[in-house]
Amino acid sequence: MPRSTYRIRQRLRHQSEPLAPDRYHVAFTASATTRAQLELAQDLLRHAVPNGDPAQIFARALDVLVEELVKRKFAATPAPRARRGPAEDSRHIPADVKRAVFVRDRGRCAFVGTSGRICGERGFVEFHHVSPYAAGGPATVDNIQMRCRAHNAYEAELFYGPARRYLAGDPPAESRGGPIAAPTRGFRSGTTKTGAEQRSPTVTPSAGPPPP
Repeated sequence: MPRSTYRIRQRLRHQSEPLAPDRYHVAFTASATTRAQLELAQDLLRHAVPNGDPAQIFARALDVLVEELVKRKFAATPAPRARRGPAEDSRHIPADVKRAVFVRDRGRCAFVGTSGRICGERGFVEFHHVSPYAAGGPATVDNIQMRCRAHNAYEAELFYGPARRYLAGDPPAESRGGPIAAPTRGFRSGTTKTGAEQRSPTVTPSAGPPPP
């Protein structure tokens, strides 16, 4: 992580103090123009927010901002046309699926480690097939999740690594006296289970972050 980004995150962390499980005290420095806009918004919303609570004003403003940003990022429209796109077995992820997944996962890595902790990384997130595309995983809201680049690469290594090593001439595990890799059919990333028999994968990735 760049040092400048780390400093910004540290400052934000110091200016956002938890008061209760769902309540935070947030402080920041604003310009005179921003203050004037806040006061104007308080006046315009006096019927809905009689006390002019800045927290409610900012929450409403952020709702509008995030909705607009998601629309821009994933080409959202008020009346999307019927999908005529690629076939169901295509790797392409439709824009409406991306929008729904991004909002559902709040733009954060949804990888769940063995301890049950969610990664939650927000930087360089990517769309990830839970059941891999190569195993027939469809590009649907239920099968697509957000992943940070590190965990996306980690899970790709879990699934594709054994095949890559085989094609590179690495002898099969059984010939080396090791365990036979579990079949990839039914593999679901982000878990430690594979297939209907829920067998644990026996191939350890050569690289990648440990689960959070």
